Amino acid sequence: MSFEARLKVLTIFFLVFLCLITVRLFYLQVIIGDKLVSAAQNQHFAELEIPAQRGKILAIDGTPIVTNHKSYLIFANAKKITVPPSEILEKIGTISGNLNDPKAIWVPLKSRVTKEEKDRIMNYKITGIDYAEEPIRFYPEASSAAHILGFVGMDINSRPKGYFGLEGNYERELSGRAGYKRLEKDAFGRPIALAIETTIPAEDGRDLTTSIDKTAQMIVESHLKEGVKTWGAISGTVIVMDPNIGSIIAMASIPSYDPEKYTDYDSELYKNPGVAETFEPGSIMKPLIMAAAINENKLTPQTNCPVCAGPRSLGGGVIRTFNNQYHPNLTMTDVLVNSDNTGMVYVGESLGKDLLLSYLYKYQFGQKTGIDLEEEEAGRVKTEWYPLDLATVTFGQGVAVTPIQMARGFSVIANGGYLVTPHVVSKINNYSVPPATKVRILSEETAKKITAMLVEVNLKSPLHFPLERTANLSHYKIAAKSGTAQIPIAGSYTDEKTIASVIGFAPADEPKFVVYVKLNEPQVRIWGSDTAGPVFYNIVRDLLLYYNVSP
Repeated sequence: MSFEARLKVLTIFFLVFLCLITVRLFYLQVIIGDKLVSAAQNQHFAELEIPAQRGKILAIDGTPIVTNHKSYLIFANAKKITVPPSEILEKIGTISGNLNDPKAIWVPLKSRVTKEEKDRIMNYKITGIDYAEEPIRFYPEASSAAHILGFVGMDINSRPKGYFGLEGNYERELSGRAGYKRLEKDAFGRPIALAIETTIPAEDGRDLTTSIDKTAQMIVESHLKEGVKTWGAISGTVIVMDPNIGSIIAMASIPSYDPEKYTDYDSELYKNPGVAETFEPGSIMKPLIMAAAINENKLTPQTNCPVCAGPRSLGGGVIRTFNNQYHPNLTMTDVLVNSDNTGMVYVGESLGKDLLLSYLYKYQFGQKTGIDLEEEEAGRVKTEWYPLDLATVTFGQGVAVTPIQMARGFSVIANGGYLVTPHVVSKINNYSVPPATKVRILSEETAKKITAMLVEVNLKSPLHFPLERTANLSHYKIAAKSGTAQIPIAGSYTDEKTIASVIGFAPADEPKFVVYVKLNEPQVRIWGSDTAGPVFYNIVRDLLLYYNVSP
């Protein structure tokens, strides 16, 4: 081998060697750097972690929904103990640490101790035993708003950690930073004789101020519980939202759980159905599709339907009305009043495929809304569309949404045409959380036209009007639409299992809130207006009275 060839091989060898060293250094310093630093500190210091005070979660009026109870951690400096461990065990009771370990320095003895028990233990005046505050979560409103709040459990290192809801989403802000008692030790794990005991105080977590109104939450939970029981539904969800800024006023689902005793409940209940449950919405989708057609000047509220005299055959399927009754030359307003599926197919045809799909994307179906709750799902919008799909999506079949997406969709109509980002938290400590930018997707004129049409739906629909009178709301303008969605099972729809819903806003001219009510599989009656309707109107009535809204 020539000199040049040997030099080339040697150069390549050193380059490869240099690359390996660089990769190894990157791994040690960047990938596992924190672990190595932690390991080095553990070899050099003995530490006892002092828990931080977790931030409170407050209602809109500043009163706590979640706060902390004082409890205490009892611990020992094993090197200062002057009595035998058996005596400590006798006086304290069951202890969690091992005082007989010759390398032990800081030993946790008992966690989550009450003040009375802490005082009893400290009165023994045992040298080397001390205490630190160890707050535990307390829920003044019991299980109210559980799905919004989430809960605090233990992570794999037995440290408190927030899961689900606000506790999970704002874990970093709420948790704070633990403090430490630290003592330097030698290579054999023994405390250095002249070492100074150092205390690094914990940094408390930040408080969250939310838009949740506790009275509105109570109203919602009371009527939802009654509705689920009355109509034999397997579950139910209600969302109350300010359509102008996207703030959540109340949100509840049944069945629920108690965050303070979450381990007593099936883990399937932890997720918030208001943001995590996907379903086909049914007829409550109709006003959003109608709004798109009016916004594009394809139709007006007075446009007559020329193909509503009977069923429609499309793409190998037949589209019928829910009651097999047909009305030739319906106006578009009456299409919504009668919840006419054939009329909605005509709306879709007037829009055309490209515009119809573009509005589904403008409403951001198939995307997460960005609400500040941990477990939100995106739903689903198909990527391949056939003629029958384009027909059925106009009345809410073939697209999967979440309750929060539907509440946001109706907020577009209620607030004059803007898509807002739903949110629960308005302040972190004393710093306001800036609202997300609004996106205009409907003109103000279109929003007013659809609102007027929904007021007509509320007044003229034979299924809505008796409910509206029963709830004593005849002097208020309310915009609302009901929906009864068949549940797809094994590729086909069943008439026996439905999702019943009503969504709307009030007062219609200056909406203060959007209310969405959803009942899953009501057994007594299957129709949205019959079952979700009474829940909706009772909630609207009580909220109007609570907010002192004049007729």
